[in-house]
Amino acid sequence: MLKAALSFNLRHLRFVSVKTKLKDYKFPEIRNEDCEQHYMSGWGPGGQKVNTAQNAVQMRHIPTGIIVKIHESRLLSKNVEIAFERIKHAVDRHLNGDNCYEEQYKRLLKEKGDKAKKSRDKHRKLKEEYQQELDAQGQKPWDKTTGKEDDKCA
Repeated sequence: MLKAALSFNLRHLRFVSVKTKLKDYKFPEIRNEDCEQHYMSGWGPGGQKVNTAQNAVQMRHIPTGIIVKIHESRLLSKNVEIAFERIKHAVDRHLNGDNCYEEQYKRLLKEKGDKAKKSRDKHRKLKEEYQQELDAQGQKPWDKTTGKEDDKCA
């Protein structure tokens, strides 16, 4: 009876990414006219070349006053893209608070972890009950590979 409950078939599981659940999330619209860009010299390791090249960007969202400074790439165009993404998330966090994309993502990850923990605990409990049932009957678990009683498990 309990042995059937312990058999766990992976074919019936459906793995859904947390990001897939949030794929229809609508970020606040940010127009290029709402953002002010300033290009500046880079910083960090890399010597004189990094410090003299104008490849860092400081982007300011005028309506909210949010400022982002980015120097993650050697390419100015890539840094502008990264800055725009960061501004998008920062404005979303500013306007939506606890309902922003990042907070929803964290909540869904926590729910997924809690659900997995609950499932693990359930299977652990079933396994312990099965083991207690075998101990009460004086039986040993069977080894699936040899078809004989397994002395290691008992």
